[in-house]
Amino acid sequence: MFQGSFPYHIDDKGRLKMPAEFVHGLGSSFTITRGQRGSLWILPEAEWRVLVKKLESEHLIDQRALTLQRYFIGSAVTASLDGQGRLTVPPVLRDYAGIQHEVMLVGIGPKIELWSAAKWQEYESQVSDELIEEYARSVGL
Repeated sequence: MFQGSFPYHIDDKGRLKMPAEFVHGLGSSFTITRGQRGSLWILPEAEWRVLVKKLESEHLIDQRALTLQRYFIGSAVTASLDGQGRLTVPPVLRDYAGIQHEVMLVGIGPKIELWSAAKWQEYESQVSDELIEEYARSVGL
């Protein structure tokens, strides 16, 4: 279970030192893929398998399933931390997320989101107390 928000820097080679709080939960191998609103998702292997299973379709030409498979699975990269606990984010995923140097890592339960600092600030500015209250009621909180 991942939780908390951590501002970090990513170096010119796309390497990011992961917070100690996240290292243990990721395991030796994990997956990075596109997320929503320009974020990247970092999922431990068990969570990645759950997502892939949900994306499976019985029909080879189901366009909705194919679109989701292309989006999530087609952009996925298997990764691991180097000896110094750093994650290397591939250029294609950094470009998608608009990541340059300032980033935000956000633990949200079974996965970690990686945002450019600018996109995170933009997202945060759109979340109001009223929106949180509305969403909380809609999920029964």
